[in-house]
Amino acid sequence: MKLTGTILRCLARKVNSGNKETYVTNLLALHPDNSTGTNYAVEVWGDKPHDLRLMSEVSLTVIGVVNKNTGVPAFRAVIGPRPEAEEAAAA
Repeated sequence: MKLTGTILRCLARKVNSGNKETYVTNLLALHPDNSTGTNYAVEVWGDKPHDLRLMSEVSLTVIGVVNKNTGVPAFRAVIGPRPEAEEAAAA
């Protein structure tokens, strides 16, 4: 499943993953096509922290759902090409 949205919050932290350096970036994104202001929480895991600008557009490919005991479940996703990068490549 693919999602796009506006980044409202971006927070990265280092996590224990054996001997490998691993980071999880938590995003809160606003769905652009929903006038009721639906937000979704997303976790992105990788070997480096993601530093994304607030209020910028993000393209995500959902690869799973994070099971949480409280609150709304989050999506586990990978970040796709950034819309600005696609526009620059096309020019």
